[in-house]
Amino acid sequence: MRILTAMDRHSYSRNIIPDVSRLAANTWADLTLLGVQQNKSEPDPQLVETMLAYQDELLSHVNREETIYAPVSGTDLKECGKGCWQATSRGRKRLTICLRSGDALKSILAQAEEEESDLIVLGCTRGFDCEWENELGLPQRVAKEAGCSVLVIKEQKKANQISSFLDQTNVSQQSLELINQLVTLHDAGLKIVGLKGQKGLIGKEDVEKKMMELLKYYNERKISAWIKMVDMENLEDYVVSATREGIVALWVGKKSLLSKIFSRDLVGKLVSRSQSSILILR
Repeated sequence: MRILTAMDRHSYSRNIIPDVSRLAANTWADLTLLGVQQNKSEPDPQLVETMLAYQDELLSHVNREETIYAPVSGTDLKECGKGCWQATSRGRKRLTICLRSGDALKSILAQAEEEESDLIVLGCTRGFDCEWENELGLPQRVAKEAGCSVLVIKEQKKANQISSFLDQTNVSQQSLELINQLVTLHDAGLKIVGLKGQKGLIGKEDVEKKMMELLKYYNERKISAWIKMVDMENLEDYVVSATREGIVALWVGKKSLLSKIFSRDLVGKLVSRSQSSILILR
């Protein structure tokens, strides 16, 4: 797995380090820490210092039992393109610190595309504003426009429940594993939400069979899970209400029926309206 973590100098970026650390360690991911600065011809010394401090804190979590990542130093940063500097260490897995200069959204999406990231992780402020580096709506736009899965972590208390919204037919193995990791990170219960009641959906017996397969999959991994069926016409309201109960994982991959219901604009609005962290799966 390849994880890209977008970070700035605010407290919500530091607050996501424990979750990113455990997620990276559990998945043995190649990990990139990305900082975005205003247009400058050289790396911002304050941002470099902040990113190195984030790295040190992350490694203090990850490398407790065994060394997975080797540290990067500030002197290792080399220009990798116009307005881009990065350094990579090669421990048992790859760790990269990258700085990009310019528009935050374009920088995050460009880095994710270049690295073929499987997951983008970023924090943001609480509430509907969902700010990042004083840019209103950046996490929503990343969730809406990214070609890979996106985890937006809002400043909040520990979640007791993960609600996963799946369309029964085309859920990827990687998405199932990411939900598994999210449940493990929070030591939470898992509600598997399935869809019913609209023409075009697979038959009732097939739905029930697939849901039971998912339930068995998670039970075998000793995850406390249960099933909830929701009528298609009530889905959007139910997703919003679920964000008040805990973290929501929403599968909107290219083959997902949910992607036809939750347009990219609607995904962005959902991230903004969410009262908790949200995982957009692709």
